[in-house]
Amino acid sequence: MRPMFFMGDYVANDWVIPIDKYFDDPRMPKWDRESIAEPIRNLLRFGDNWYAFNNDHDGMVIYYRRDLFSDPKWQAAFKEEYGYDFPLSPRTWQELLDVAKFFNGKDWNGDGKADYGITMHLKVGEQGFFNYLALAASFVVNPAPGEDPTKVTRYNNVFWFDPETMEPLINSPGHVRALEIMIELVGAGPRAMLGWGLAEAWDIFLRGDAAMCFTFGDVGTLSQDPRQSSIRGLQGVVAIPGSTEVYDLETKQWKKLDTPNFVANESGASWSPVISKFSKNPDLVAYFCSLLATPEINHWNVAWGWTGIDPGTTYDFLPPVGQASVDDYVQTGYSAQDVTEFLNAYCEMWFDYPLSLPYLRIPGTADYIESLDIHLSEALSGQVSAQEALNRTAQDWERITNRLGRQNQL
Repeated sequence: MRPMFFMGDYVANDWVIPIDKYFDDPRMPKWDRESIAEPIRNLLRFGDNWYAFNNDHDGMVIYYRRDLFSDPKWQAAFKEEYGYDFPLSPRTWQELLDVAKFFNGKDWNGDGKADYGITMHLKVGEQGFFNYLALAASFVVNPAPGEDPTKVTRYNNVFWFDPETMEPLINSPGHVRALEIMIELVGAGPRAMLGWGLAEAWDIFLRGDAAMCFTFGDVGTLSQDPRQSSIRGLQGVVAIPGSTEVYDLETKQWKKLDTPNFVANESGASWSPVISKFSKNPDLVAYFCSLLATPEINHWNVAWGWTGIDPGTTYDFLPPVGQASVDDYVQTGYSAQDVTEFLNAYCEMWFDYPLSLPYLRIPGTADYIESLDIHLSEALSGQVSAQEALNRTAQDWERITNRLGRQNQL
């Protein structure tokens, strides 16, 4: 199993082999490539070839306390404080920030202690950079004009680098605005999350002390386990919010939007099998990986949940998009309403959102991401401004690009 965001290094270094030749091999179990949500399906391919088998499907969403958000008392108090109706569910980052600030510091669970608005996992060297990428996408990824909003140009549907010069875009205004919002979100939760990995960030939500959790699909499963969760039957889930403004790199101005700019993300490892070039028996590996990828086994892993494999294919989701049923999940221990919200949030993000974050998958990705991770922490902890942190990141990225060769990286 390998994380899919390192695919550029795998392919460039000739460490893995294409798997296309196995698709029509009568010896191999059959799996359904067309059923995979497009943002995830793109991770399993590189150039004209498939390199990975279907398995895990990571992306970031927002979990929230459904009982808390639907309480008329808190809805009325929010409207009095912020001047607009409580957003159930938050659909923009500004709405989500207001809700996080509103619930932070209040004892809304009645345990005599102040509770938190949101929790994230932001420890350097862990997976906090994924939070930033998912948040930043709707401020940075600018849809193309015309009939195809997904068309990639120098100024549209780009996120990481200028596709003509390889100049980093990471310190452009859209990125800066997103990091400024993330800094504010840190202020609406426990300061300790700057040093938290996944488990600590999840635990504070699962035990009922945070109103929201911004993370991967795992919490949708863990929340159903009474051994570690006090919120089974109380969990709401919303697809990643959007932004009502996006920065236009061509005009160098902010575009105000009537409807939010929704951008899907596949942030996370999306652990999937590949075949090493050095395998002594690649056909046997292909058989085993194909078996794991079959709908029967892959959906079993998703529906039982405790495997850590998250939903991402049509056979995992509910009609009309998918073929699964709520009973598939209820019989494994899910609350019917909890799992319905969980599945619908991911289904909306991956099948309805018009845009998707273009994942960085080029040689040196680990180096670029490590730099971003370190400098994000400098901003989130208050050591430097968002602009300065991202300027430092851009400087590092230029050095990495020059070391690896600008033309090769382009």
